[in-house]
Amino acid sequence: MKLETSREGWSVPRAICAADDTLVSASATTMKYANIPTGAYSPRERQNAIEVCWTLAANNNSCVAYIFAARNNGDIVLVWYGTITAGTQVATDGRFYVDTIATTAENWITSVTLVDYSAANRMSRLTFDSCGYQFFFCQYTGISSTSVQAKFSGY
Repeated sequence: MKLETSREGWSVPRAICAADDTLVSASATTMKYANIPTGAYSPRERQNAIEVCWTLAANNNSCVAYIFAARNNGDIVLVWYGTITAGTQVATDGRFYVDTIATTAENWITSVTLVDYSAANRMSRLTFDSCGYQFFFCQYTGISSTSVQAKFSGY
């Protein structure tokens, strides 16, 4: 048996978000399987890790991003949350890649790794082991004069 790594491009499971979400974590009663949004990312077979990047409407825009996960027929858990801020690198769609990621809390089984996250005007990313979870999604607060979109990939 040889080790294989699945190769997958960026997936955009949710449309651009232009207003604060009502967080599923705001109440213990909302962290239920039934509340997994239709825009959740589901990694493909043999994808054992998740990679996330974001775009915002303009340079220096920021908001707070939350990443949640759930297993099939399981409830929702909080993976990570923190502040994301856009830099000057323009994405193919004309939006601006997040280049600064500041962790507020990490609640995952293994470590969440920040990649190129310190204001270098490049695409910052966040990676973590999927740990057998099948659904991943982002929610946002602090959106006032911007819009945000997450892109997911796996490997």
